[in-house]
Amino acid sequence: MASVSSAKRHPSSGNAVGLRGGRGGMDLQGMGPEVKARLFLFVACLWPLWVMALYGASAPAVDVDSLNADVQTTRMMKLRNVLDRVDIMGYGPTHPRVAVVIVGDTRESLLQSVESVYRTTDMNRLFLICAVLDGHDDDSTLLTELEKIEKGSVPHWHGLRPEIHVGKTHEEHSKKIHVLFNSHKRGVAASRSDAADFIDLLQHKHESAGLKSPQEDLILLLLEGGTQLTDDKWLPAVTSSLIVPPPLIHAETDDDATENIAMKLANAVALRSQDHGERMAFDEHLQLVQEPVPAAHMQQSSGQSYLTPAWNGGGLALRLDTFLNFPAQDASLREAWAANLDVTMNLWLCGDGIDVVQEALVSQPLAPTKLNSDLAARFAAVWMEDKGVQKFLQWFSPRTKSLDWETKLTHARNSPTFPKKVQSRCRPFGWYMEEINTVLSKILSDEPPKRGEGEEDTSDESSSEDAQAVARKIFGAAKAGRQNGRQEEEHEAPPAQEQSSSSEDEDGRRKPTFPLRKTNLEIVQKAKPIDIKFVDVSGGHKEHPHLGANDEDGKIGYIHDEAALHRNPPTFHFDSDQKEHKACAPRDNNWKMMTKRVKVEWEYDKKIEESGVKRDKIFCLVYTTEKSHDKIPNIRDTWGSKCDGFMVGSTKTNTSLGTVEILHEGKEEYDNIWQKVRSMWSYIYDNYYDKYDWFHIGGDDLFMIVENFRYYLESEEIKTAANGGIYLPVGNETEQTPLLLGRRFAYMGDMNNIFDSGGSGYTMNKAALKTLVVNGFPNYFPHMHTFSEDTMVARVFRKMGVYPYDTKDDHGGERYMPFMPGHHWSYHLPKDPSKDWYAKYSIDIKEGPEHSSPQSIAFHYVKGDDMKRLYALAYALCSDEYK
Repeated sequence: MASVSSAKRHPSSGNAVGLRGGRGGMDLQGMGPEVKARLFLFVACLWPLWVMALYGASAPAVDVDSLNADVQTTRMMKLRNVLDRVDIMGYGPTHPRVAVVIVGDTRESLLQSVESVYRTTDMNRLFLICAVLDGHDDDSTLLTELEKIEKGSVPHWHGLRPEIHVGKTHEEHSKKIHVLFNSHKRGVAASRSDAADFIDLLQHKHESAGLKSPQEDLILLLLEGGTQLTDDKWLPAVTSSLIVPPPLIHAETDDDATENIAMKLANAVALRSQDHGERMAFDEHLQLVQEPVPAAHMQQSSGQSYLTPAWNGGGLALRLDTFLNFPAQDASLREAWAANLDVTMNLWLCGDGIDVVQEALVSQPLAPTKLNSDLAARFAAVWMEDKGVQKFLQWFSPRTKSLDWETKLTHARNSPTFPKKVQSRCRPFGWYMEEINTVLSKILSDEPPKRGEGEEDTSDESSSEDAQAVARKIFGAAKAGRQNGRQEEEHEAPPAQEQSSSSEDEDGRRKPTFPLRKTNLEIVQKAKPIDIKFVDVSGGHKEHPHLGANDEDGKIGYIHDEAALHRNPPTFHFDSDQKEHKACAPRDNNWKMMTKRVKVEWEYDKKIEESGVKRDKIFCLVYTTEKSHDKIPNIRDTWGSKCDGFMVGSTKTNTSLGTVEILHEGKEEYDNIWQKVRSMWSYIYDNYYDKYDWFHIGGDDLFMIVENFRYYLESEEIKTAANGGIYLPVGNETEQTPLLLGRRFAYMGDMNNIFDSGGSGYTMNKAALKTLVVNGFPNYFPHMHTFSEDTMVARVFRKMGVYPYDTKDDHGGERYMPFMPGHHWSYHLPKDPSKDWYAKYSIDIKEGPEHSSPQSIAFHYVKGDDMKRLYALAYALCSDEYK
């Protein structure tokens, strides 16, 4: 036996909705031993005839007298094949084999469950056991113990032979046990999905090899590690609940292809762990409760089976295809109860529910069944109608404020693994409360307790939170509305990642919801954290690059009022109707990108502002010359005022425009931009360092979406990266990891020479700016004259172990765009990328609209009236006639 690697999930779709059928069966209880003996003798004598009859039922009706000898011989061979195939292929469509998935985090729990399966299950009907040891590397001891079980150390049995055998040296069946090892813990939902994918892959291989009929619909049994099957009646009981066999007497039909297929029921069977007549439900706190089965339900089947509103995780049997086609698949649910609750909802709202069968018994260890508030919000967002969500959540935790619930809901809806459009494909949650889980009925009729009255607070977080906590939860708002009433655009959530919920380690340090991508973690950990306390390196402002700036009269020592524009933002307007028509009427690629792909996260920005928490402050720096001052008003009228601090480094100071004459070494010319930028950054550091958290620089043809900029900078990802890459900051840190953000280019395709393009600009945090000015400028290329300031900045940082951070979103879309939006909408790689500098410099880019992230931050080469055009399109500021 060997370890098996995780299989990749095959895309699947569709509902698990099916038919509910009744139960039938014979009750042997109460019979005397003599009656039972005669009955078993009768069955033993007639079972070969039963197999022949089954075969006859699956064959077309034929006049036997008209058969010639060849046809009769063929039919006899087919009958022989049926009999020969029993041990190899189980019992076919009417008695399909079972695949067992066991997920556990300890060796002992897996062994207990595997042994119980072997003791209670007909080996001819066991397709395989897939055991997942979650959070552990290969375990040789586990493999050895499982191999002993394979060879007969545990009593087991085959087919219709009632005897058991122990320790036989020969192998009478193929390998039944397969093990998946997750060295990094993936959680219950992901582990189950991995195992189900492996089983699906294996069944297709068996079909291709002729070892399985396509009509045999495998039964899937889900067990939690430590759960044990206690009775060998479980599989016949489950089979009769999931499969209705065809009649033995053939029914005439014109459809030869379907006449021999058993009817398949879509409901699932929960193996019973509670007392007879009891079932499981969950209350308004999403905690499991046990309740008596209503008398009417018991009477319908004489107590042999009854509905259960919830699955407690002990054991669940359903068809494999039902599980693979769940409408809501969320592999990020790590804890067992969260994963089990999602299975419950898939089966009740999108399928035909869950039954408990009297004879299918398990024993299971006790496990916690409490959800934290983030998971409760996710549950409500997936399964409930919008109008009932807040009421349900107030029942869940009366002390949590509505705004806090809204932040949790928006965070959940933009989770990379959030199931989409489930409510349109499944039954309403209100139906489930009214008809199935009546424990929740009071939510429909009663008002929730008032905040702070009479109810225990089940929320795991305080409602009074700092700025980072609020930003962390609002970050990821699934729907960001647009101003002036534009209909919202939904964008696909990012793909799933390994970790799904924030957590604390033993020291109480909080980890992000999702860990950094491997590439970015390596980048971050190469940089050395530095003390971010300001250090004066100006030297009295006597030499470059700390000489400073001149005022409007040419007098040195000028300090620009960088917050003036933010305090007094201009009102946006078009200069004329003709200019508005020119901006808003065309439906070109720029229009498509700004209205169909890019969205402005202004709703997130608004909620954070209204919460009153401290925000990260952004300084935006633009460089130009006096002859291009006519470009600055369009920047000031659009995105410039959204920055907390704004300045234009130029050759002439103009307080009305916000331009500042920065003094630098050498001539004012294109081939000396490096010296100009050195002096600009030194000026910013000397005068504004303590007041701001982030610093961005770009040219006078730069267009920015500042709300998206904040959305990214205040995300858990960037907070974690600036804190060393593993943990979220607390808020009182005195050290920070330098971060350089922007659009990464590989110079001439050289991955060892990566820099951030200056076109869309690049961004630094406090640690990066201090590193550059205090340690970089004095020691590296202090007197070089060159135009390539973006590559020079990267070279200096590289000398100090700081590398450009990959700012792609989780779909691979770029946030910093070096061209106009329309260019990126239509861009496709040439047949020979070596002949296109952009293709050669770019790193793993996508083509077409997906090239740009929906949360794009910056575009380049935006000239003249295009600045106002992009702004109007992004913020829906065109008149109604153009919408």
